[in-house]
Amino acid sequence: MESLMLRELYVKGWAVERVLVDVVKRRELTADFASRWGKWLVEAVEDPDALWRRNPPQELLDELVWKNLILYNMYDREPHFRVDTPPEKDLELGVGRNIAWQTPIHREAVRRALKEAGLS
Repeated sequence: MESLMLRELYVKGWAVERVLVDVVKRRELTADFASRWGKWLVEAVEDPDALWRRNPPQELLDELVWKNLILYNMYDREPHFRVDTPPEKDLELGVGRNIAWQTPIHREAVRRALKEAGLS
């Protein structure tokens, strides 16, 4: 996913705003989506592990995974499974211990949907 996002940024001349708008459209991050899941999403854009700790509806988790917005249950962090060493947690990037946003742009797209729905 990261390489596809880098490609999109390159193709769009590194115009983050254009890529962000495209992610919102392609992932169908509508006001209805944001309103339906607002309570959970507001917390998750700040700390994705809120979706792990707070027992959200399975339907929300399924939708976030289906829309390819998050990585859920990142339990395989043992060195022999990895090429690099992932951060334990990096909220600036949107990486939690168990859940992470696909990229910071995906998190910002959800944040944008929440703002347009008047929830942030």
